[in-house]
This record gives sequence, structure tokens and C-alpha cells, in this order.
Amino acid sequence: MFATMMHGAGDVRYEEVADPKIIAPTDAIIQLAVTSICGSDLWPYRGYGDFDGPKAMGHEYCGVVVEIGSEVKTVKKGQFVVGSFCLSDNTCPHCQYGFQSSCQQREFMTGAQAPYAAFR
Repeated sequence: MFATMMHGAGDVRYEEVADPKIIAPTDAIIQLAVTSICGSDLWPYRGYGDFDGPKAMGHEYCGVVVEIGSEVKTVKKGQFVVGSFCLSDNTCPHCQYGFQSSCQQREFMTGAQAPYAAFR
């Protein structure tokens, strides 16, 4: 598949990358319907901050779940989902109180400017 990759300040390319795969039993793969550029995508584009590129761009998205790992319990194949830059487990105390961006298992999403993305 093709994805938007940043190679450095001002250097964005549309290039072929490997299709995402389920690696861990808690992974999910989503066919992306819509993505957008976030301000945090623009900082490294402008040359701000450390950059250890190349890296996949995009972390604002919505789409349909097409594959799930054996331990995924809260979403199903075929379900339409909307996500943000933070990935959360929805089981820790922070998530239970509605603060998924403070999840104790929080990870940051990237790679949503492509047809498919893996969520780990």
C-alpha cells in the first residue's frame, strides 16, 4: 500500500510501505475512511523538534475495523470507529473516568495517512 511518509523538514513523500498485520493479540487493523493533518504533523515539517525520520504521518482518523487480534473485546470486525492521537486500553482507572488520553497503557498513533493502519 502507499502511505504519506516524512523524511525530514519539508520532505514529505507518498511511498509504498508494507501492509499492516496483526502482531499482538490486542492489535486491530482499520481500513481508513477519512484522515486529516494535525498541527503536531506540521511541527516536524517546519523543522521544529527532534526528527529521526522517516516516519509515517497522520493520527486523526476514522474507518472500519477489518481485522482484530484474539484478545480484542471492545470492537468488532465491520464496526465504524473514530480515533485520536492516543491509543488507550479502556480498562485502567484513567480510562474508566473518561480520560483515555491519560491511559496508563497509552501509546501514540501514527500512520493514519494510508488506506490501512494497525493499532497496537
